[in-house]
Amino acid sequence: MKKYSFLGAALSMMAALMMTACSNDDNTIESAAQQNVARTIPYTVTVNGGASTRATVQSDNKTLYFADGDKLYVTGTNIKGVLNIQAGNGSTTGPGTVSATFSGDLTYSGSGSPASDLSLTATLVSAQQTVGTSAGCQVSVNDAGEVTVNYPTTVYCADVASAVQKFSNLTGTSTYSSKSFSLTQQTAFLNFEISFDAGTGINAGDNLTTAVNNNSHLICRGNVTATNDGGVIKAKFVLPVAKGTTLTNAFVKFNSDDSKVLRLRDVASLEGKVYNVKPAQSLTLASVTGSHLGWLVGSDGKAYEQTKGYLPIGVTAVAMIAYVGNDAETSTANTAFKNGLALALEDVSDKKTWCSQTSATCLGTQYDSDTKFNDLAGIDNTDALVNHTGHTHDAASAARGYNSGTHPTGTSAWFLPSAGQWDKMIGSTGLGLSNLGLVANVSYWSSTEDGASSAWGFGSNDGYWANSGSGKDAVTIRVRACLAF
Repeated sequence: MKKYSFLGAALSMMAALMMTACSNDDNTIESAAQQNVARTIPYTVTVNGGASTRATVQSDNKTLYFADGDKLYVTGTNIKGVLNIQAGNGSTTGPGTVSATFSGDLTYSGSGSPASDLSLTATLVSAQQTVGTSAGCQVSVNDAGEVTVNYPTTVYCADVASAVQKFSNLTGTSTYSSKSFSLTQQTAFLNFEISFDAGTGINAGDNLTTAVNNNSHLICRGNVTATNDGGVIKAKFVLPVAKGTTLTNAFVKFNSDDSKVLRLRDVASLEGKVYNVKPAQSLTLASVTGSHLGWLVGSDGKAYEQTKGYLPIGVTAVAMIAYVGNDAETSTANTAFKNGLALALEDVSDKKTWCSQTSATCLGTQYDSDTKFNDLAGIDNTDALVNHTGHTHDAASAARGYNSGTHPTGTSAWFLPSAGQWDKMIGSTGLGLSNLGLVANVSYWSSTEDGASSAWGFGSNDGYWANSGSGKDAVTIRVRACLAF
């Protein structure tokens, strides 16, 4: 009996221990469940700062304002929510407000209460943005509440205002306890206003298939209707792209026509702002002055401002204005081109000897070190029909053949600059050595001889002049062609 009683007591004790253990497990599970139950937390924040924090645009197409119906999407670790702009904080007619208050509920699924330093991200979604998961939605939201702006790939915006309203991506970070956000624009807007010259075959009302490419990557392809703007046929459209996009060899093409291509300047990284893409200011070459150094000479024979705007459709840049002055060229055969000098944008394809003949004065005239900078007859020096017919002047021939010999109306043919002309372009009255776009740390020929076996050249880094010694027919260095206008 004693043994039986002991066994019964042991079984009773084991059952009690098991019940206790089960009870403790149940309590543990229940406690964990209580800690991870999603809770609703009322939350109010202020969004303030400069113009870049606001959601819609006014007539200047650049200033951003809040508007009624705007929403603020807030996300963080285990927390998300959508806050609505409070009544009276937004205005659809302007001038809008400098700051706005958003309020609503956040859902928190973490343990305890949100830490005061919990990092939050806020994204402003304007009343004009379509939210959803379909292809036509400008804004998509994932399960975590994070917002993604879907940039257009098959359609363009008609103007900056509609582009900013539909594709702005205004974001900012803060902490849970701060309840204040400053938002910045994460979208760049390429605002195209392209003019077509008469004779391009494009008329008002024509439907243009327009493609914008960045290097070999197609950003967007869509249709644009040509309009008549004060007698000028234009294509106007806006393409939103992500901030930080790098433009390299970017261009816009109309109707897949290679003759109707506008090349965009390379931009290291687009900021969150509006970029106006339109043809540059132009001048006739006869109107160019010293204030236009660095302007581009187009294939149409006009000068274009390099730092603002882009060359018109069908026009390519062939040279850069490097010197302006009536002593640019002293040619006796070509009296019309004495207003300035424009240097080609690239070297000829290969390095060249100056002259292939041994101990032969190719030009019939010798220059020494004291007179080389008085030589301004680049056209005469390199024109085979003037004074060195029958001689093989390698460097000058290469310069004459640059760009297949094609040169703009209103300029001379291509030629190799003389030492005096190089000095004009390199010096303080010209564009300057560092601005000529020459290849670094190499030597360039001039068309100026120093005798039967020697010719003059200079270093691209320091502008230091040296003759070729006895190697005019053996030394190979670079050649850059020039135009006089």
